[in-house]
Amino acid sequence: MRAYIVSIGTELIGGHLTDTNATFLAQELVAQGIELLHVVQVGDDLPRITRTLRNAISEADLVICTGGIGPTDDDLTREAIAALAGETPAVDPDLVAAIRAFFAQRGLEMPERNAKQAWIIPSAEILPNPVGTAPGWFVQLGEAIVISMPGVPREMVRMWREQALPRLAARLHHRVYRSINLRTLGIGESAVSNLLDELTRLDEPYVGTYAKDDGVHVRITASADSVEAADERLAETVALARSRLDDYIYADNERSLAAVLLDTLRASELTISVAEAGTGGRFGSLLLSEPEAREIVLRIEAKPPHHDTTPIELADAARRQSGSDLGVGIAIDPTPVALGLFEGTIEVAIAGARTGAESFPIRATYQEIQRRSGMNAADVLRRCLR
Repeated sequence: MRAYIVSIGTELIGGHLTDTNATFLAQELVAQGIELLHVVQVGDDLPRITRTLRNAISEADLVICTGGIGPTDDDLTREAIAALAGETPAVDPDLVAAIRAFFAQRGLEMPERNAKQAWIIPSAEILPNPVGTAPGWFVQLGEAIVISMPGVPREMVRMWREQALPRLAARLHHRVYRSINLRTLGIGESAVSNLLDELTRLDEPYVGTYAKDDGVHVRITASADSVEAADERLAETVALARSRLDDYIYADNERSLAAVLLDTLRASELTISVAEAGTGGRFGSLLLSEPEAREIVLRIEAKPPHHDTTPIELADAARRQSGSDLGVGIAIDPTPVALGLFEGTIEVAIAGARTGAESFPIRATYQEIQRRSGMNAADVLRRCLR
């Protein structure tokens, strides 16, 4: 099966929103063994959307649309699909009643324009949306399937997994796909690729590297005609990848970097406090992004750059003031150079039950230096705990 992803909305092509839906769906399609031909963005213009969809269904067996199914006049995905089907939308009484109930549960009255979200055409099967007002469509147009889903990511992801994907499953060729995502820290993407070497050139299993905000991810995907064969192929390649990246891998599942650090601190029966200067509090914010931080993180302090304060002094002060087992001090004081870039050194120190200190020269935008300070601190702490 071959597929198109069509992301609809002027806010996307205007650069006001990042198209995370397309990234998610691309990964989902790969996991199902569906070949993705194109990812296309198109603004809120009916003729352009219609032409884009017509071209997509001429090349692909599956076209997945996100966005353009709201209640306003510039939400035009339904109109485009209806035009290609040669059918006229009509309001479904049961759907409009469900949308009214959605508003009523929140103490609101449904605006009449939301009745547009209850449109249906004879060729379409409704995809329920339990967390929003925009149902999706599952439409057979000739030889192609067109799936229309909301642009709101949390609504789209749930609709895809609970409604769209199960309907597709019966139409997919029976082939098993298995994958794992190795998350690394303290190493760049090119260095990861060098260490993996020939593995990244394999057609099967597929090994891809991706630079993310929480490190470099290595996704390995194997396919076969049976679960056993796919798992065996995956295990062989994963073992090779682990042997080359072991010092840098912090997770092989969907656990966040913060969750891994907090779990390790808990297992070691250690509490922690953090003091940061010039970093925007990036490392402290990282730790506090997980709810279990309340049991482990005793104090977070973030302040502007201070020339007369060293990271080890910050770490010691944080530990003493809170009574924690560990103190982490992070300091940056970058100097502007040119074209919006700054250069300087990220300094990290750990004091208390574990000790360590490292410096990281860097040249980047100020915000990127702050972001990297959080990642560098996480890596120093991870290695100290290990």
